[in-house]
Amino acid sequence: MKRTSIVLLTVIVSLGFTGIRAQIPNGSWRDHLPYLQGNRLAEYNGRIFCATLGGGLFSFDTRDNSIRKYSKVTGLSDADISTIGYGASANILVIGYKNGNIDLVSGDSVINIPDIKRKMISGEKSVNNIFFLNNQAYLACGFGIVLCDLSRHEIKDSYFFGPGGSQIFVNDITFDGQYLYAATAQGIYRAEYTNPNLVDFNAWHRMENLPDPGSEYRFLAWHDNHLFSIYRNAVSGYDEIITLSDSGWEVWPNNYNDAFNYLGEQHGYLVISSTLRTKVYGSQDQLIRDVLTYYANHSLYDSRQRLWYADPYSGMVRLDEAGNGEVIHPDGPAYRDAGDIEILGGELWAGGGTDNSKWSGYGAYSFIGEDWNSYNENTIPELAGFLNISEISIDPINHGHVIGGSFGYGIAEFQDGKLIDIIDETDGVLQPVPGYDHGYVRVTGTDFDQNGNLWICTSNSEQGVYRRKAGAALEPVQLDFDGFGFNTTTRELMVSTQGQVWITLENEGVLVLQESGGTTLRERFFIVRNQVPNLLDKVYAVAEDKEGDIWVGTNKGPVIYYNAAEVFDEEVLTGIQPEIPRNDGTSFVDLLLSTERINAIAVDGANQKWLATEKSGVFLVSPDGRKEIYHFSEENSPLFSNNVQTVAVNDKTGEVFFGTAKGIISFRGRATEGGDDFGNVYVFPNPVRENYQGDITVTGLVENVNVKITDISGNLVFETVALGGQAVWDGRNFRGERVQTGVYLVFCTNDDGSKTHVTKLLFIH
Repeated sequence: MKRTSIVLLTVIVSLGFTGIRAQIPNGSWRDHLPYLQGNRLAEYNGRIFCATLGGGLFSFDTRDNSIRKYSKVTGLSDADISTIGYGASANILVIGYKNGNIDLVSGDSVINIPDIKRKMISGEKSVNNIFFLNNQAYLACGFGIVLCDLSRHEIKDSYFFGPGGSQIFVNDITFDGQYLYAATAQGIYRAEYTNPNLVDFNAWHRMENLPDPGSEYRFLAWHDNHLFSIYRNAVSGYDEIITLSDSGWEVWPNNYNDAFNYLGEQHGYLVISSTLRTKVYGSQDQLIRDVLTYYANHSLYDSRQRLWYADPYSGMVRLDEAGNGEVIHPDGPAYRDAGDIEILGGELWAGGGTDNSKWSGYGAYSFIGEDWNSYNENTIPELAGFLNISEISIDPINHGHVIGGSFGYGIAEFQDGKLIDIIDETDGVLQPVPGYDHGYVRVTGTDFDQNGNLWICTSNSEQGVYRRKAGAALEPVQLDFDGFGFNTTTRELMVSTQGQVWITLENEGVLVLQESGGTTLRERFFIVRNQVPNLLDKVYAVAEDKEGDIWVGTNKGPVIYYNAAEVFDEEVLTGIQPEIPRNDGTSFVDLLLSTERINAIAVDGANQKWLATEKSGVFLVSPDGRKEIYHFSEENSPLFSNNVQTVAVNDKTGEVFFGTAKGIISFRGRATEGGDDFGNVYVFPNPVRENYQGDITVTGLVENVNVKITDISGNLVFETVALGGQAVWDGRNFRGERVQTGVYLVFCTNDDGSKTHVTKLLFIH
């Protein structure tokens, strides 16, 4: 709707990967954040940085047109960036976060100042804007002003100057040579810069000579010996640019009717962005630039007098003298919200949101061939009324056939990335919440069985389960179970390899269905208890492991149902919760994650379980659940949030994708799916260069084979058992020494010796 002045150009993307892009080293992370919602720009060391509303940060090098991404993966301390700014005197890029955290970027170093984040402050902590004065940064925060000493890398003071010294939301700060000014949600305040006691709220005074002294003022700028601000004229409904002095205020002669997204002073110029335009003024109100920049969130007039703006739909745009634009952004999903993630055959699809964000219209995403694509109303107009997709299922018979389920709008069906159908209450089959219609068909679970039949479950409806056999129409499944209704919330549906349909009912328990004889359905409903036996009264997730055992995620950890084939015959069903010995000299044990809500469960190629929790990040446990292999949290890893809502494993590469409350991130695990033969064995990196310090991976193996590595003379230097279809070597021999330069042989053999393979590896010390 607004692309008439923008030309999409190709830029070079530099992400630090070489060779095949998917083959990041074992144990490595990479982020998958959105970069289209440009929010704030800064110029630093020959690069233009763009922070986005989705928490992403990237830079564009004006010298070689390369793009770099920055996140916790590359050394930042947090997610949820709220603003950025460049302090020229200290040559430091300052990054502020919504939780008050601060990073100082100096060269290749990141210095974290977590004082505000850690401080016990009720309410808003966000860093909203940054004003630089000499080697100091004044941070406009959600509670007041924080003074940061950039030379000493420390917080120097905090100013609370609301009524009676209370907190006050500060939007912007400026300085006129005598006074510091603060634009707040309750007017504009000022204090004398030389006052030695600015921490005393009495040093700050609200300016009363304003058009509406107590209303919100969002911007401030000292330019050409005038103080500028913006207020919303209640009569006209437009923002008005005003100039202020001790004698009063007046509307700036160059004001025009619009809504303004930014006003600021840059390199001696006044830069203003509104809904439609960006204007740059020099001294004496001389208009330097006037260009179309629809909905620009922020504009930058850089040190070489080039104009850039943060576009809320395209990331960052560079404008030439004629006003034509280059759209610049890295690849990523359109938004950071992520619902269900499914991976089949190395192809990933993700829902664009959760049940809680159904009104947002984020659609869905795919990650295929290392490219992200998004499916929403901006790319598929027919999805304009469908809004969010939170559930995803990929057809095992036809991987291009994908089902997206919405918590409110029914089913969106895709084939090879194209929308082919929308199924909702208008088709007369799916039933909405009683008393409602469009927007209340709450699909919470979808899955295909091995024959390509689609199963669906919905929440808060009298009809809770549906089925569409391959080639047939969608139909309701009639059950004896009478627990569906307005107060019943279904959480997940999973079809096992035995054809059993497992449905988790959040506040009730588990319902299992299975076709019998092709015409009838067997049913079994049970509440979830462990071996203690404790009642686990909230049920969220379900997954089948490689032994056919069913893992169920509850509000008090996971439980395992062995011998799932007997689920209809056992009189009493008891889930076994793995017991973890305390190893403190007693016989006491703890139940696995018994204080954690399990949001999602994924099984990797070695039958290890990834357990996504609501408050403690994600855990990888051994096949039986009794040994913790990894625990990743936002405190000890690049994980963006401890609320991990979904997890999925790419069995071809071992890469594990986590959908967190603050975006998607992935980790290259050590386990892949084992093959039936050795047809696709390869080693990477190969050769191993002298400066490489990571793991060497042998992949494409038959499941769980024995792997031996010898030198060219046949001397054994390493031996292991593959995790699924992949083995990992750290490049050291049995004595822990890095092996010498030379050619090494990799021997792979299954248990009975019927399948073998040999490959070579060049190692350079």
